[in-house]
Amino acid sequence: MSALPMTPRSRQFALLAGVIVVAGGLAGWWILTAGRAANEGFDITDEGYYLLSYRWWNSNPLALTGVQYLYGPVFEWLGYDIVRLRLFRLLTVVVVHLIFGYSFMRWLRGRRPGAAPTKLWELAGMAVILAAGGMCYSWLPQSPGYNDVVLLGALTLVSCVLWMATAVDRGRPVPFWVLVVAGLVIGAMVLAKWTSVVVIGLIVVAALIVLAGQGLRAVARGVGLALAGLAAAALVVQLFVVRLNVAVPGIMTVNRFIADTSYSPAALLHVYWSTGLNLLGRTLRDHGILLVAAAVAVIARWRWLRIAAGVLVLVAFALSVRRVVADGAALGGSGHTSRYTVTLLAAVLVALVTAVAAVVAGRLRLTDRSVLSRENARGWVVLGLLVVLPMVQAFGTNNPLYTIGFNAFAAWAAVMIAVVTGIWATPIVARATVGIVAVASLVAVASIAYTGLFQYPYRSVGHTQLTAAASLPALKGLYVEPLAERNYSKLATELRAYLQPTGRPILAFDKMAGIVLMLQGKPVGEAWVAPKERSRTAAGIGEVCRNGPPWGASRPPIIILNRPISDVEVTALRACGLDFQADYTLLAPAKDTIKLQVYVPRAERAAQKP
Repeated sequence: MSALPMTPRSRQFALLAGVIVVAGGLAGWWILTAGRAANEGFDITDEGYYLLSYRWWNSNPLALTGVQYLYGPVFEWLGYDIVRLRLFRLLTVVVVHLIFGYSFMRWLRGRRPGAAPTKLWELAGMAVILAAGGMCYSWLPQSPGYNDVVLLGALTLVSCVLWMATAVDRGRPVPFWVLVVAGLVIGAMVLAKWTSVVVIGLIVVAALIVLAGQGLRAVARGVGLALAGLAAAALVVQLFVVRLNVAVPGIMTVNRFIADTSYSPAALLHVYWSTGLNLLGRTLRDHGILLVAAAVAVIARWRWLRIAAGVLVLVAFALSVRRVVADGAALGGSGHTSRYTVTLLAAVLVALVTAVAAVVAGRLRLTDRSVLSRENARGWVVLGLLVVLPMVQAFGTNNPLYTIGFNAFAAWAAVMIAVVTGIWATPIVARATVGIVAVASLVAVASIAYTGLFQYPYRSVGHTQLTAAASLPALKGLYVEPLAERNYSKLATELRAYLQPTGRPILAFDKMAGIVLMLQGKPVGEAWVAPKERSRTAAGIGEVCRNGPPWGASRPPIIILNRPISDVEVTALRACGLDFQADYTLLAPAKDTIKLQVYVPRAERAAQKP
């Protein structure tokens, strides 16, 4: 008995189910990996800095940003448990990407008349966007930081814009809560990182254009409710977290310290531009044939040209995959950011080239006009926002934009969904090209997240070497390298007599905030101490002691160095009434203190001797 032919609806159902299975499986892969890796490794530099600032969030206002006032209370609520905080970060990443995915697919349904009349449509898009969210685990420390707030805040704000656009398209008032939430999120983002005003400004402009579709009254209502949300955020912080007249001056003070040593806006823009052009050039070099093939596939009107385009696409795709494998361009970790970004940018460019070719071909009547080519101004504003969002939300980093920007790959995944669902009037080869490349990019994301967590974790050895359970209370639940565990325990043992009660002031030079954390110490001045910013560190020490040392006469700070102390630090200590040469002595030879120079107060050392 012959099988019945599939109807268009059944084919749609099968396609959506397949997307859900594949994308959902890839999403599950990186989520389970992140959960499994939550108790592995510890970076004493950047991650140690984040965690140390969170540990003393309500007693140390000297900070580059206000992110400690967001994650600090959470860290305290979680019992200062690093594993739980990492799992909390994972939860926020998953939830925000699901919200963004649903908001996007809900908006897109109204612009795709041929969308399947089933919830599988939304679920398929959400699965794709969630799978793309694995880029949040491409190379950064596992503990959350200000980059997480900006990224997740930006995606939440765009979700609000999508709800606004959906309401405008349907001729309904924008729900008041959407506008209030937007204001709340803006407040959190500005507190976490003031340079987020750049991406906030871009999203606000897009929101105003969308709301303008309902007239000036709708715009005024939106602005008013968003400002109410922003005011509510400020009020909550003021009443329940920290007084703004304490937090803001602390942040401004640190930013004033680094004003002379940080990049100027012009210098940053030059870095962004030059590194961006370099990335684009490498992408065109490695995957240019695939981009040409995608464009040819759109305009292939005749049967023979479609066959030729299909062959060209297959060959080009095979060459691109070969290049990715040969170059290790789907591996995570900070050492691979310049390579995997080429792979992912190529995927985005395939979608953009196909979209542009489809719109142009439709207007020139080389093909039937696609749904994408009939998009209105508001639709293009939203799609344009998604195209530029990843790089704009990264603004403010001292690194190339792509190092942080590609963590927002979910926005580009949404663009690829919009393209592949908006070009059904083009030849099937063109549609298949975008679809296959999109799936391949999600496979690359899963690989990047997996290797970034297990093989090349941030400033740590790989998964197979993290076998020793940390014995220090501050690192409870973590597994670290056996040698590191021995070293940390040995240092804590050598200093045990000087660390009780906890909260002993400790100065650790340089990039050793994690050492202070594991010794359950408290930073003196800003938690971040870097070798290239000695004047910043000295200014922070001086600021702490401006009105007299904050410690008792019998409890001055312990000093830990991985280099000889410099005159800058010696001078800074004098501002606290401390003479380094007269008041401090070496605890033990460096070979007994894991090759660190550990100095304790001379009077205390004398009292400890039998």
